[in-house]
Amino acid sequence: MSRIPLLVWFLIPTLIIIGLGVWFLSKNPTLSPQEDQTKAAEVSQEVEGTQVFDIVSRDHISQGAPGSGYNSNPPASGPHWSAAAKNGVYDTSLADEQVIHNLEHGHVWISYKPDVSDDVKDKLKEIVQKDDWKVVLAPRDKNDSVIALVAWGRVLAMDEPDYAKIEDFIKVYRNRGPEKTPE
Repeated sequence: MSRIPLLVWFLIPTLIIIGLGVWFLSKNPTLSPQEDQTKAAEVSQEVEGTQVFDIVSRDHISQGAPGSGYNSNPPASGPHWSAAAKNGVYDTSLADEQVIHNLEHGHVWISYKPDVSDDVKDKLKEIVQKDDWKVVLAPRDKNDSVIALVAWGRVLAMDEPDYAKIEDFIKVYRNRGPEKTPE
């Protein structure tokens, strides 16, 4: 008779722990594969003007090696180096292959043509410095547009800055890469 309560004390907590473990593993999106690795993560409302591109690849290439096969400018996915850039503001260009790794981790990359006015640069820096979690700002002379906002599988090109739209892009697409990381 005294064995029944002892059994109950071990059996019930064990079943609860197993149940919670199954629930956690089935609900945690970082532990389950993305449904379609060739598509960008879905959002409820795209930021107007944002182009969505198929995911080229998530392959790592040797540090310093050039990537190829990109389907957007700036690239929004594809072969990249294994070392990501630190978030924040840069005054010099970064290699596309480096920043693509940031995109894979859910960062937003804001690139601008180096000859953009100082007023525009200052406002972009202000936006990023206000909240630089998973945001990289750097000049890029290969841009097709004056300013390009990039997230994993998405590009928003601007020839005239729309600062409200830039902030919306960051809010909507930040942390939407296939690898969820805390940095």
